[in-house]
Amino acid sequence: MIRDGRLIYHLSALENLESILQHGLQPRCELSNDGFEDVADGEILDSRANHSLDLYVPFHFFAKNPFDYGVQRSYPNKDFVLIAIRRSTARANGWQIVPTHPLAEQGYQILDYDAGFLAIDWELMEERDYDDRACKVACMAECLSPTSVNPNLIFCIYVKNARVKAVVDRLLNSHNVECHVDINPAMFVGE
Repeated sequence: MIRDGRLIYHLSALENLESILQHGLQPRCELSNDGFEDVADGEILDSRANHSLDLYVPFHFFAKNPFDYGVQRSYPNKDFVLIAIRRSTARANGWQIVPTHPLAEQGYQILDYDAGFLAIDWELMEERDYDDRACKVACMAECLSPTSVNPNLIFCIYVKNARVKAVVDRLLNSHNVECHVDINPAMFVGE
């Protein structure tokens, strides 16, 4: 069950990992385009900025959510990493939750962690029926960090294969960041 999970996830292009390990996962408004491999949809980014959601670092409650699908389908030859943070870390650090897709027609609310967690429609999310609009919107609930996420808060980095794991292991070592790296192709599109 997604509700009972212990992690939240942020998908990024592998090319961004070195910067993430140097500077942390930063809110979009703080990112420079210099060396940043942007894989998100530009129209959605503009809308997020118009709603001040670019002030946060977004995480999803499960892998292979509609965002992950869209990005990985748009860039089928690109390597991705899935950065996982413990939900307990998010809660302890005062992160917030948007219980449905923040850009859905009905608008959105940014709630404190506990209220947001209770407001998520976990049963609908569990269906993962992305052809059903209501389900897709529920599956896009976000946990939001209002500040840059220190690399030392990363619990695990999931990768698709051993080749990507070798790159991630080298980067972690060179930046003195300790976290588990797990090869789990089922967490990525196409698997």
